Amino acid sequence: MGAADVSDAADAPAAVWQGGVEPFQVGDPGRAPSRVVPIPDPDGWDRRDTVLDGVALLDAGRARVGEVRAASVRGLSHRHYGTVRQDEYSFRRTPDGRWLVIGVADGVSAGKLSHKAAILAARKGAELVAKALATSGPDDLRWPDLIRAVAGGIERLGRKRLAELGVADASTMAVRDLAAHLATTVLYAVVDLVAVAGAHDVRLVKVGDTSAWVLRAGGRWEPQDAVKNEGAELHSSAVQALPLVPAVDPAPVRTTVAAGEVLVLMTDGIGDPLGHGGGAVGRFLADVWSTPPASGLEFAAHVGFARKSFDDDRTAVAFWPIPRP
Repeated sequence: MGAADVSDAADAPAAVWQGGVEPFQVGDPGRAPSRVVPIPDPDGWDRRDTVLDGVALLDAGRARVGEVRAASVRGLSHRHYGTVRQDEYSFRRTPDGRWLVIGVADGVSAGKLSHKAAILAARKGAELVAKALATSGPDDLRWPDLIRAVAGGIERLGRKRLAELGVADASTMAVRDLAAHLATTVLYAVVDLVAVAGAHDVRLVKVGDTSAWVLRAGGRWEPQDAVKNEGAELHSSAVQALPLVPAVDPAPVRTTVAAGEVLVLMTDGIGDPLGHGGGAVGRFLADVWSTPPASGLEFAAHVGFARKSFDDDRTAVAFWPIPRP
């Protein structure tokens, strides 16, 4: 190297970037995370592998009311086999700013078009709930009618898509047969963004095994419904799913979330390894979600943690209340 080369090297600007990305692992990750080669679904080029959000909710004075993080990550199984992510989420605030509406849906894996059902349930369902809140309080919402409206939308969508695919009896097949092609669980939350005595009121309604939790003080995960398969002698993957309307109308569950806590809606891709919340996954998520992650990208990395034998799609939407000054 000549003198000019040495001078050029000395004058070269120092690196101005920093940071890095390292996947999260909880316990034994197994071999799949390092061996799976993600491939796209040739029938779903526009269905993204991972989607995420990280936003603040402000009041009229531009003060923060809460933080929202959301992510949906394609599972290792779907990445390996080249099939689309079947989970979906949605969230929106009512025009008056009072209510936050969240929808989380988990397409039933056996149905090739189940991601279409999940998209409709999460997005259209949240839209219908937000629209209803414009004229009714959350205690007056007609949840059975809203659920039936979402189920009807999935049924119509399914018949249309199957007809486009050349299924001869698409317009006349029984809804149960239609559900074999596209079906989804769904969970809705309505969060009052006006706190009372420091706590935000929450209403939850679900069809299927998508679950809601509140992370309480001390890292304690509190399920807002029965934990999946709790008390069962054998674990079962059978779930209620739209467009089949439940025989019994889903009953709203009411809870609260306060500053220092977090409300999390999640599909069973996270709920199954979380279990009752006291194991390694529960401790990991309680630690990293004790405060809002810096970004949606960081939150998505948490959602996509590696854990042996758990390879389903992962979706979570979380709300952290911000204490008022």
